[in-house]
Amino acid sequence: MRSRRSVRQGAVLATSVAVVALVVPAAAAAAVPGAEDGRWYYEATGLADLHQRTTGEGVTIAVIDEAVNPAVADLAGADVQPHEPSYCAAQPGGDAYPATSTEPVAEHTTSIVTMLVGTDAGVGGAPGIPGVAPGATVRTYAVRYGEAPCETPAGQEDLQDDAIRDAVAEGADIIAVPGAASFTTDGVAEALRAGAVVVAAGGNDGFISGMPSVANGVVNVGTVTPDATLADGSPRGDLLAVVAPGAHVRALVAPWDAYNTTTGSSNATAYTAGALALLWSLYPEATGGQLLQAMIRTTGGEVTAEPAAHDGSWGYGTLNVRSLLSVDPTTYQDENPFLLDDGTKPTPAEVLGTGPGTAPTAEPSSGGTVTDGGTTTGETTESPDLPLGVVVGSAVAVVLVAGVVTAVFLRRRKATVPGHSYDEPPTYARGNHG
Repeated sequence: MRSRRSVRQGAVLATSVAVVALVVPAAAAAAVPGAEDGRWYYEATGLADLHQRTTGEGVTIAVIDEAVNPAVADLAGADVQPHEPSYCAAQPGGDAYPATSTEPVAEHTTSIVTMLVGTDAGVGGAPGIPGVAPGATVRTYAVRYGEAPCETPAGQEDLQDDAIRDAVAEGADIIAVPGAASFTTDGVAEALRAGAVVVAAGGNDGFISGMPSVANGVVNVGTVTPDATLADGSPRGDLLAVVAPGAHVRALVAPWDAYNTTTGSSNATAYTAGALALLWSLYPEATGGQLLQAMIRTTGGEVTAEPAAHDGSWGYGTLNVRSLLSVDPTTYQDENPFLLDDGTKPTPAEVLGTGPGTAPTAEPSSGGTVTDGGTTTGETTESPDLPLGVVVGSAVAVVLVAGVVTAVFLRRRKATVPGHSYDEPPTYARGNHG
């Protein structure tokens, strides 16, 4: 693993990940480049120009979702590596399903992966799907299988932390979860302790639910539309990090010879993970915490000394990839701004490896191997009862780690900027949709 994985984990109360702003006033929605065919997330945010500088090369993104079809036209030439087998079986102790499929069960994950690393090949002469970070490596881990039963296969745990552990052991820098699964907070803690950034779909029902979205230290993402409004059902609440392009996004549909558009926080998760990969590729010495600190200071197209104000509907604002790539993340403190010391699991001590029951990150546990090759919205499932309180006040906790004192800083969540309401859609200057 990269040296940047030796991270100092901090808990800074409610400073969220913001990365890519893209939108225009609602009245001008029709003029948004790519809005009609679902390519606006790429065209309106200026990614083609930004790719002259960085494509995400050298960064590995783990997508923990369903089966994938790596043979589609828009993934030809992309570095997509499904982990075989899946983490689902038809019956307990049975053989695991394959991690790849050409059936409709692969539509959702294939949509996410093409949004991340699509090569824009197109099918039938139609425009294709360009990736946010086309130079990144994507490894997929199937923890759901459409409507089919997903029981624990032989040799795997009865919860799906195996997928997280395998992703970490196989070099994941960013773990994108465009849905929900039977993870535990122990699995999330292992990923954070290894230095990975965990980005999760906040949901599509107006609130944040499911694992890993409700776990401490995770970046929860909401959904914004081409006309700068929030999509119906975009998640809201104190745990929301940022909103990102996720509505009316181009996607392939089985039998993989036509396109439609999909809407959901799953797409916004892919966009956020891809934007982070672009920055990490530019600054490979940066830590995950530093990337997140950069994100919360670059929403809305402006670079600010302090994190943007938080709003329950917009989080810390709309991700702005152009502004994000304008800063050097190594100049920021190495603290995960979403890791709170308020009793929510996993606790900072558990992430740091100083809490009871913590252990070093495991090696791949399911015996699977990574092979070359190779939708609508993410779904959420009922999650364990976890405290969701927010710290009100400031404190400093000092944790002794192997004789080294690590400060865990707690900060009050910034109030909404007086006189400003996120009920009004953000705007940017004509000609600058980045």
